Amino acid sequence: MFTRKSFAGACAILLVLGASNANSLVFDGIPYMDNRSTPQAVIESYYNAINRKDYVQAYSYFNTPPKNFDEWKDGFRTTESVQLRYGSTLPDPGMSQIYWALPVAIETHLSDGTSQVYAGCYVLHMVVPGTITDPPYSPIAINKGELKPTNKPLNQALPDKCDE
Repeated sequence: MFTRKSFAGACAILLVLGASNANSLVFDGIPYMDNRSTPQAVIESYYNAINRKDYVQAYSYFNTPPKNFDEWKDGFRTTESVQLRYGSTLPDPGMSQIYWALPVAIETHLSDGTSQVYAGCYVLHMVVPGTITDPPYSPIAINKGELKPTNKPLNQALPDKCDE
């Protein structure tokens, strides 16, 4: 059921859609993304959700979240936006499991006007399609991420590879 306020918000979204590509959603000027079909797409979607401040969606990309939601979300309280760079990765298949180690560099832009570059790796996981026989389905998800601050600029911070 729409309230007057939610209806107005929905109309604003539709107006943006009508003015832009009819096949994409845009919220607060940022295109909506939720793609879990490749490790790179998961990380892009994760940071897209953070840029839109949709922390519930961003949190949903973890297999096992790193901490409770409120503590995790509080870590982004001064984050205005994040720029992302990622490298290449190859699957590491095992018994009905696939893992990827994806090198990543990000630059966070904070509400006080400063920015910080971080670099490291995300490990992503999925169960091989066709081997899940009962719901729920488990798409590619983040198993863990370890990014550390660096003094390098974003365009030089991306690791060549991830060490497992």
